[in-house]
Amino acid sequence: MANSDSFSNNVDATMVRNGASTDQPSLDVTPPVGITPPQVLAEDAASGRRGAAWRLMHWIVEGDPRAVIAVASLDDDRLAQHLLEFIALGTWAGKPFVVPPALRSAHARTRLRTLFLPEAGMNAVRAERVLLAAVHDRRSAMRENAIYILGIIGSRAALPTLIEALNDPVPAVRLQAAKALGRVGDTTAVPVLLTALQTADEQLGSQIFQALVKLGQPAVPSLMTASTSHSAWMRWQCVRALGEICDDRAIPVLVHALTDSDHSVAWMGAKSLARFGKHALEPTLRLLVTAETSPWLVETASYVLHELYLQNPRLKPYLEPVVQSMHGPAFRIATPNAARTALAQLTADGMLP
Repeated sequence: MANSDSFSNNVDATMVRNGASTDQPSLDVTPPVGITPPQVLAEDAASGRRGAAWRLMHWIVEGDPRAVIAVASLDDDRLAQHLLEFIALGTWAGKPFVVPPALRSAHARTRLRTLFLPEAGMNAVRAERVLLAAVHDRRSAMRENAIYILGIIGSRAALPTLIEALNDPVPAVRLQAAKALGRVGDTTAVPVLLTALQTADEQLGSQIFQALVKLGQPAVPSLMTASTSHSAWMRWQCVRALGEICDDRAIPVLVHALTDSDHSVAWMGAKSLARFGKHALEPTLRLLVTAETSPWLVETASYVLHELYLQNPRLKPYLEPVVQSMHGPAFRIATPNAARTALAQLTADGMLP
């Protein structure tokens, strides 16, 4: 295998002489793959030989089971480290790496990431060890890719590391940390995500929102508590997440949000509440009976009632008079009376859940 690096080394030298960058090669010259056994290629690739590495990866991407077995059976962390480096940076063992076009594709990188997944390639303990170490790599692309794969694995052992990564100086790494915490599914992450949300920009805030929704019902109590925050941004995100999770425990919070002092929060409360269908009916009408009928409440509550009878046309005869009263000249007086009448009729007709 003394010449196993000849392709990469010769192309690299030619490109350097021509003043070209080896990071973005324009050459699409692919030499013969050869007949070297994958086990030998794996050993040589682990030692840093780029010629062996691209040949091994070629067989992996082609789906050759011998190559996957070679990766799985090799007791050497270096191969996993080099594979992650290639996925993240396109280099191998810290050196520029010119590879055939097929290995530059997104599909190839996805296939190589699969090797880190349980029962799909390398030993699970080794994969997790290498990935956890890479989260502390000085190169942000290594941290980002390691966190991404840990999230796909759903590694609970990585939870403290992922939580720490929410404070990474690089935004892309923080985004992957938030996404991974949602995938891991441990409720320990909920308060940490909510704390990060307080100072998050729009992009990170959106990713934290998705993570909280993915965590689902276990996140509901913390979201309900955080929905009383002094920050309208926090209230808006919490109300939005509660609507997506759609747990009935959140209904009182969403009903209260209809009267929020911030218009965006109130509207998000209305949109979220409408997702609960008939379960939102009685609480919304009771709010109209007891609360001061402000122009603000008219907008949000009428939206909810209108959506409810669009979802269930049988409710229209009960709710349409309430909506009409809310938009009439004497809405402050008429709305509570109309809501009270609707409640009585719905109860008498057995229309309430």
